[in-house]
Amino acid sequence: MAKHKILVEDLKIGMSFDQPVYIDSDELFLQPNTPISEQDIKKLMVWGVAELVTSGQTIESQAPPEPEVLTEAEIIRNYKNFLKKRKSLITLYQKAISAVENVHENIHQDQSFGITEIESSVVDIIKILKENRNIFLFLYGLDGSKSYLVNHSVNVTFYAIITGLAMNYSLDVLKELGVGTMLIDAGMIKVPMYILRKQSNLTEHEFKQIKTHPVLGYKAVRELGKVSELSAEVSLQHHEQFDGKGYPRGLRGNDISEFARIASIADSYEAQITSRSYKKKIFFYQAMRNLISSAVNKFDPLILKTFLVRMSVYPIGSIVVLNDKSIGIVISSSTHKPLRPILKLVSDSNGKRVQELVIVNLIEKTSLYITSVVDEDQANISIFDVL
Repeated sequence: MAKHKILVEDLKIGMSFDQPVYIDSDELFLQPNTPISEQDIKKLMVWGVAELVTSGQTIESQAPPEPEVLTEAEIIRNYKNFLKKRKSLITLYQKAISAVENVHENIHQDQSFGITEIESSVVDIIKILKENRNIFLFLYGLDGSKSYLVNHSVNVTFYAIITGLAMNYSLDVLKELGVGTMLIDAGMIKVPMYILRKQSNLTEHEFKQIKTHPVLGYKAVRELGKVSELSAEVSLQHHEQFDGKGYPRGLRGNDISEFARIASIADSYEAQITSRSYKKKIFFYQAMRNLISSAVNKFDPLILKTFLVRMSVYPIGSIVVLNDKSIGIVISSSTHKPLRPILKLVSDSNGKRVQELVIVNLIEKTSLYITSVVDEDQANISIFDVL
């Protein structure tokens, strides 16, 4: 039976074939009658695969029903509501920053502290993420505190709560997760400041001191803050790895608490997209690719899959180049067609900046497709100037 090609961009989650599917003539990708997952599509993206081959036919009954396609008016209304939420996010973000700063100061002074403000901020974060699932984009570039540790802790909490919501956690469980991630780096307060601010490579002794922060943080939040064991385990275990090569105890697999397994993914993603004095940030899409490439060793594969599906192949805010040379910024996406998100056009095919609001829905504009992803410098734009 003759083989034929399948374009990766035409794949849909749930699609399956009655014959094996290959990446090339020899390398098997998908067994017969096996529904394709979003994780499968992401792998193909990471590997740079544009097409597959098979001698089989699509089994249409295996594919999920097509989602309802939004009209352009509905997309624009959702987009404008999304923009209006930015002010609310900045307000609650500063409240959360203040709560974490107060706790860090108490830990620095070896003084007891309460977590009422932390809990209140976590509830605010849960609420705004339920109101708009993509509001986290406005974290990008926010610098509410002079302390990287404080900003990082609050940002990690957003990504952890996003994952917890996708895992259908109850409000009480989300609160415990959020308290844990807000205090994720509490132990760093006990590490000498010159090490935290050092821009050159750490010595072996300095790195050993850094690696004490999970235990120091756990002791501080349990003893000074009376934080629950479940929440405190985030501080203690967020540097453990799924293959057992993490620290401080070398825990493996499900021996690591579920909260810590969520936090490690959120921590890694946020750290990658944030600038530090000694490294440049990378953009959302590349950070997602890095998570996928390290998934086998570092992260719980099921939780990572949940995070990736929720954040999409092209996370909100990704700047993409289309086959007609136009450039757009991702403002929405569908889990059914993760390679065909909804864009706000930034520049046209001649490179001219688009001033008005032009929406490109790749689900409907089938003649267009994404050819590459660029960062702000490459596109010569600032995200928030063009949103």
